[in-house]
Amino acid sequence: MKHFQSLHLIKKHSFSICLLCGRRARAPLCPPCQDFLNQRCRLPASLCRCGLPDPAGGRAALCGRCLKQPPPFTTTHCDWRYDFPLDRLITAYKHHGQLYQERAFAHLLAQRPLPWAQADALCPISAHWRRRLWRGFDQAERLAHLLAPLWRRPVLPALRRQRATAHQQGSSRRQRLRNLHGAFTIQTPVRGLRLLLVDDVMTSGGSAREAAATLLAAGATEVRVWVLSRTC
Repeated sequence: MKHFQSLHLIKKHSFSICLLCGRRARAPLCPPCQDFLNQRCRLPASLCRCGLPDPAGGRAALCGRCLKQPPPFTTTHCDWRYDFPLDRLITAYKHHGQLYQERAFAHLLAQRPLPWAQADALCPISAHWRRRLWRGFDQAERLAHLLAPLWRRPVLPALRRQRATAHQQGSSRRQRLRNLHGAFTIQTPVRGLRLLLVDDVMTSGGSAREAAATLLAAGATEVRVWVLSRTC
């Protein structure tokens, strides 16, 4: 029911109001709100492989954690940190079924070029079927389909989350990684493909690590990660 109510609200919330401040606007975000979001949430160009800001200022550098345990994916592409006001939009979308928030995401992403020209396909980091049933949708799949026409790349749902994991919020990084071990299986051939993983938020990076390792073990040539936002 929540899912169908959200679909109804997509029509109701047109571009006549800003999705952050509620004032009249010609776009999903009014110029002041978009400027504020970029000032608060925009990440620097130099990121570590795990998506955290690189204090050394160079993309080749790795943070201490990645030096100890390098991620299986090549790099993380992310433009925004998970902070106010972007976190408000994502929470409303992900946990309250407000699918019309996708208008704001599409507006933010419209001018963002494909970060990896060699990517063969976009691969969402899928949720477990129970989570999809409870939520009414899979946010990673929807984001991938939102990006596909912008970046002219197909969506390849190669991953299936075969094991439901407990809610990760509040767990330590070690607990998150342990909970995710063996969480994914392959449901579509990926041998020889260069895949760009897609998800909404990266926290510990555990899901991306496990998903990338699963794809590479199945024969993918290279895996990179794109996330809408990153906790820092």
